[in-house]
Amino acid sequence: MSALVGPAFLMGALSFLTLPTFIHWAWALVSALLACLFFFCRRSLLGWMAFGFCWTSVYVLLAWHPLDSSLQGKTLEVEGTVEDFAVRMRGGWRFEFLVRKEIHGRQLPSRIRLSWYGGDRVSIGQRWHFTVRLKQPRGFRNPGGFDYERWLFARRIGALGYVVRDGRNEPLAEGEGLPAIRQRLADAMDSQLDHESMRGVVKALTLGVRDEIDAGQWQVLRATGTAHLMAISGLHVGLVAGILLVFSRGIGLHLGMERLYVHHGAALISLLGASVYAGLAGFSLPTQRALIMLSLGLGAWLWQSTPSPWRSLSLALLGVHFWDPLAPLGAGFWLSFLAVAWIFFQITGRLRSPPPWQSAIMIQAVLLLGLSPLTAFFFSQVGWSSPLANAVAVPVVGLLVVPLALAGCVAWWFEPSWGGTLWHLASWLMSWVWRGLEWLSGLGEGIWHQPPQSAAVVVLALLGVLLLIMPRGLPGRWLGGILLIPLLLPSVKRPSPGEAWVSVLDVGQGLAVVVETAKHVLVYDTGPRYSDRFDAGSDIITPFLRHRGWIHLDRVIVSHADRDHSGGLSGLYGLWAPELWTSAPGAFPRIPGHPCTAGQRWVWDDVAFQVLWPLAETQGMENDRSCVVTIHTRYGTVLLPGDIEEKAESLLIEKYGDALRADVLTAPHHGSSTSSSWAFLQAVKPRLVLISSGYHNRFGFPSDRNLARYQAIGAQVSNTAVAGAIEIRLVPGLEVREYRTFEQHLWSWKP
Repeated sequence: MSALVGPAFLMGALSFLTLPTFIHWAWALVSALLACLFFFCRRSLLGWMAFGFCWTSVYVLLAWHPLDSSLQGKTLEVEGTVEDFAVRMRGGWRFEFLVRKEIHGRQLPSRIRLSWYGGDRVSIGQRWHFTVRLKQPRGFRNPGGFDYERWLFARRIGALGYVVRDGRNEPLAEGEGLPAIRQRLADAMDSQLDHESMRGVVKALTLGVRDEIDAGQWQVLRATGTAHLMAISGLHVGLVAGILLVFSRGIGLHLGMERLYVHHGAALISLLGASVYAGLAGFSLPTQRALIMLSLGLGAWLWQSTPSPWRSLSLALLGVHFWDPLAPLGAGFWLSFLAVAWIFFQITGRLRSPPPWQSAIMIQAVLLLGLSPLTAFFFSQVGWSSPLANAVAVPVVGLLVVPLALAGCVAWWFEPSWGGTLWHLASWLMSWVWRGLEWLSGLGEGIWHQPPQSAAVVVLALLGVLLLIMPRGLPGRWLGGILLIPLLLPSVKRPSPGEAWVSVLDVGQGLAVVVETAKHVLVYDTGPRYSDRFDAGSDIITPFLRHRGWIHLDRVIVSHADRDHSGGLSGLYGLWAPELWTSAPGAFPRIPGHPCTAGQRWVWDDVAFQVLWPLAETQGMENDRSCVVTIHTRYGTVLLPGDIEEKAESLLIEKYGDALRADVLTAPHHGSSTSSSWAFLQAVKPRLVLISSGYHNRFGFPSDRNLARYQAIGAQVSNTAVAGAIEIRLVPGLEVREYRTFEQHLWSWKP
């Protein structure tokens, strides 16, 4: 089999996965006929490409059935099974649910994600009857942000929703088999490691439960490039299989068994042990991929064959992708196969083999250099402390911590105290490793951030790395450095002096606006804080700023203290430490701030900013004390009124009159019926009204009355709930870009 079969199949699949929308079934049939034609004409690579397109398209068309819009928000009755561990969140639980039966004949997606506020804890494998309300799979859409919709699509989750409190919610049967075993082990670990800081880490390494690792621990893992250790994937499964293979083979040979039987028995034990470990992780997709690759490798070893490493890798790529056609949507798929490819390149085809210690160092160096282009592409960052951190953490975690934790699972089944002792030992070892990781993460700026790059730049960089690590004596190796220049020195677009780019980010029910000039950047309001793990400041605004290539943040203005406008402040300040202006400095005692008061002015790059409100003596409701800011450029004006309501609007009209006129207006109070008075709109006369509101929010924002007023005044209206992030470029012609319009994918939610 050609070493290009796997890549050819992958290219065909990618040609489908990169389409902006779904295709008709007829195209799948056409691709199947083309595959047969190419194979008949002995154009096998073209045949594999067509087959990859056909296989992926048929799989998606059969497996992906998102919630029908007609069922959105309706009360439905469902029966099914809890698929994985329930995750504790503020006020309740969140879990994935496999729908086995739709009451009243409603056609629902087979897998949904539910939140249960104030509900009981659910266990894996339990059968339940729930009363639910669902919505289509949808997430925030911002440049540089996490693509939640792609994540849902890759996991085949066709609807999001919540359990209705006063509905019929009752368990029908307890979990059995493997799900019940996983739940019992998780409960036992919680009991045995109750007050230990490494409890979440040990559970992640053993059972694949990563939601109990806190935000601070994730920050250390990302800074040191060791976050991959918390995913039970090919590395862990391979190490466990290797340990079992070596031990079982050694024992068999020591007992004098026939070599052929020893090899077959050791391979079987190795594969069985790896399968058990994958089962403890719930047979997640990464473990399924690892088992496929392990089976191929053990099969080649048993049959005493020595296939080309590249053919083996190609076959593994074909097998993994055939089993899971959506695997390429995850960064782990690309990073794992590329890592194996770099290792093969480093250890094969050499005239002389270096000493093991030198080979290990070279492999770490090659992996850092070779994976950096993809790491920068997927995560817009590279951890410089990664080689040293992984050189210590990988062997300790893989050869000591994981085996101890797994041995504890076996021992606990016979005697709980034995299992607890082994888990404590694994936790103690991990705590020592953690001290080293924390020290490395604190060594200055351990992460290099950069704007995301195009696929073409990444391919050039990978070719450059390949040239640089070629054997000595090859002419032209220095050209590899030239190919790395676009990656190392990315071009960053900025407004010209006198221009401003204003982006209203999609933060759900809240507000966050980023204003960019040629050399400065301002954030107006920081959106909400959704949980201890997710807030708009660190998880939406910061990725956007990194995406734009900013390395500093000049100023943050928090219009008022309401959580949907200030919830992301602490996360943003912890990463950027900007200057803070706000109408409520007393609400943020841990962050030094200045009161924003009418009359404050400043100019950045020929762009004028002015605070219009509040007056120093302004009293009343928090909303009416919002900082109101206007941005003047030679090409247009933007008015940011926060959450002011009709009382403050009338006072602004009295004070400023026609000076309130602006081309762009962010809707006061998200388009609430208590704001956007007709007199205020007449004074502002906006050409464009931008609304930042949550999709199907419980407040009913924006109100129908205000939408009619915006239309009557002749303004174009754009809402983040439908458009995603909205970018206004104050340039000649006033450019408007809605992120959902120009970033369309198969999995994207369509209004």
